[in-house]
Order: sequence, then structure tokens, then C-alpha cells
Amino acid sequence: MISAILATLVGQSSAPEKLDWQTFPQIKAHASLKASDLVFQSLDWRTRIFDGVVDGQKQDKPILMWLYFGDPRGHC
Repeated sequence: MISAILATLVGQSSAPEKLDWQTFPQIKAHASLKASDLVFQSLDWRTRIFDGVVDGQKQDKPILMWLYFGDPRGHC
């Protein structure tokens, strides 16, 4: 349900529900990285919280705080 809503909002078509030799190229294309998936890498990230807060206040922009401790793959 959520993936259908997100696909509608983003404007992407949904992948076929059945995997076989005929639908494999469509599913592969749907699951492959697109340029829009890597846009976050062009953001001006801060490595210290204080720097991000100060810059966000100066520019009157919100900040995203993403914290983890240890190996981010550890609890998958």
C-alpha cells in the first residue's frame, strides 16, 4: 500500500508482480539505481551537529539529524 502511494507521488510505475523471463528486464530496471536515487550525495553534509545547527539558523533552513552508533549494518 505504502509503496503504491510513494510510486504515485514520485511518478514511477510499479514493477510487475510476477518474476519470469519476460518480466525480468522490467524488474531489473525498476530495482536498479537511478540518478535521482543519488541526489542526497550532492547535499552539503556536516559532520558535526553544532555546525549544522548554526548553518541552518543562518540560512533559515531546517536540518536533518541522522545519528547512529557503531556499525550501521549491525542490527539489520
